Amino acid sequence: MSYATTTELATYIFVDESDLPDDADRLLERASELMDYITLNRIDTDNTAQATAAEKAVCAQYEWWAESGDELGLAEKVNSISLGEFSYSAGNENTDKTRVSTVAPRAMQYLFLEGLLYKGVSMR
Repeated sequence: MSYATTTELATYIFVDESDLPDDADRLLERASELMDYITLNRIDTDNTAQATAAEKAVCAQYEWWAESGDELGLAEKVNSISLGEFSYSAGNENTDKTRVSTVAPRAMQYLFLEGLLYKGVSMR
């Protein structure tokens, strides 16, 4: 289930819905899966504030992917690339601060402000 529709996406990025790519629904679904992953499936769609935060986060993620061209998150897996005398280095070194994040900063902000990224103890 996607947290945002193509109509909501078009409104978010200020384009006509007919100008969205054919795979917009697929990418919205993938972005929703990513939001479920980083929130540990805590988004309650019956909670209006959480549903709105999830919608905005998914749209922000789509926008991030559209700008970066990296919806598969491959840039995070590469530590170095050179073109002259071609060179390539892959790996997942946590010490490299220049790595590209797979989650859009704005998406993180929407979720954080709604308390969806809190990983502490849940009291019932």
